[in-house]
Amino acid sequence: MLDRGTLPVTFSPMLCRLYCFLLFTSEIVAPGVLKAQAWDPAPLRTPTPTPVDGLPPERADFFNWLRTTTLTEQQTQKARERIYTYVSEEAKRLAGAFPPVGDSVAISLFGFAAQLGGAGADRVLSALTPQAPSVPVPPGLKLTLHPPLFSLGSEDSSWVLCYPYYFMAVLGGHQTPDTGVPADVAILSTLAAPASGGAGSSLARILVLVAAVTDSAAHVNSWLQKLDVKPIPPPTGMSGQWFSGKPTAPLRREAVVVRLPQRVVLLAYVGLADTFEANRPHFLNLLRTVAPNRCAN
Repeated sequence: MLDRGTLPVTFSPMLCRLYCFLLFTSEIVAPGVLKAQAWDPAPLRTPTPTPVDGLPPERADFFNWLRTTTLTEQQTQKARERIYTYVSEEAKRLAGAFPPVGDSVAISLFGFAAQLGGAGADRVLSALTPQAPSVPVPPGLKLTLHPPLFSLGSEDSSWVLCYPYYFMAVLGGHQTPDTGVPADVAILSTLAAPASGGAGSSLARILVLVAAVTDSAAHVNSWLQKLDVKPIPPPTGMSGQWFSGKPTAPLRREAVVVRLPQRVVLLAYVGLADTFEANRPHFLNLLRTVAPNRCAN
């Protein structure tokens, strides 16, 4: 059961951090090139209030604090989310288009994101300016930028999905939780959007868990139990097996199982009520790209 107070099992250290990140922060193309216009524009039209996250609320004060503070792990996570809140603002200003070369605001934002270990931020920065730091991708995963989309998949191309440059990514690579089922793990965060419960804005999360088809039953059943979701009919025009948590829960969640020839892909979408609804069209867009070898159109 998805419980904000305890973890249901003991994970490997990286997967534990990813799982905790998903649960406790939702509050506060060679392969597959898709055009930005193919993604639903509705999430790009929402306002982006400043999150109530305990960091300096004003933008200038925040960056002054960031430059002069030695961050704890928790502060680093919050700072990275704040930066991607500002990335969301810029993405909405550009209607989802990739920033032009030399865009000083985008260079600054993705420069800070890269310094804080944001996966893929270095690739966006490299497309905007010749000087960019490098952020390593964990073994087992392959990350490629074909503006305006990233392609994320396994090194053997048995699965791949695409998402926009303005999503925040935390990549766990190939992990083995105590269920004994090895899985490729990543967490993506959507645009910032207004959040319920006085949180200002928040980011909805997409947990990506991919295992071999030979382990599909154990993989799927264990994660569906952790997420505390039940079967529901798929939305009109969507494929896969669909599951949902309680529709009235403050932390909304749904999960989708997609079966590929060599892999079973479980995607869990989690967020505060208002943020969940505002960004759900982009979760559906991402889901439609899941495929082997290259992103589906």
